[in-house]
Amino acid sequence: MQKFFKRLPSEQIREINQLILLLNDIKADIIALDGSGFTNDYADKYYAKIRQKERKSYIKNHLTIDVKTRLILYYQTSRGPKYDTQFAKPALRQIKKYKPDYIVADKAYDTEPIRKCINEELKAFDQIPLKKRAKKGQYRLKSPTIFRHKIYKKRNNIESIFSTIKRKFNGTNHSRSTQLSNKETKLKNTIYNIYRTTQIN
Repeated sequence: MQKFFKRLPSEQIREINQLILLLNDIKADIIALDGSGFTNDYADKYYAKIRQKERKSYIKNHLTIDVKTRLILYYQTSRGPKYDTQFAKPALRQIKKYKPDYIVADKAYDTEPIRKCINEELKAFDQIPLKKRAKKGQYRLKSPTIFRHKIYKKRNNIESIFSTIKRKFNGTNHSRSTQLSNKETKLKNTIYNIYRTTQIN
């Protein structure tokens, strides 16, 4: 199994995920974005020997989900720490085909370029709270007038997905390289979508 996993291309994992999504009739009116860390369960042995303690790295798992079905529409993984904003615009462009009405994210995504991408490229409304009172930026300035707390609360769905993945499929990776830890996290995302599909169909 270990040899099979090492040889399994990450692109094939993504292709399986796309096939799962095709099986579901997704009308993603509200899409949520967020990221969460998955711990790597190994230590730098030299560091551990010198400092008498472990140093654990983690993989940042960035997800874009359909709020209604709780299916993962798109994901990216990277060695943490990474800012969620680095993932946002590429992810938004990947889910443009779903033609969402609203994009929901926490205040970590409160930047003018992200809001501009949502409004101009996706033709959707951003539901992102301001970090602080906006002084400039067309879309940041108008965001309080279009913010709907009832819609924003649906962001809790993505927190539930992270919780389910970590609880059912383990929030700790056991691979010894960053490349394999990334792949392990991607595989968990795809397995989650299989699990979720069995629940909603």
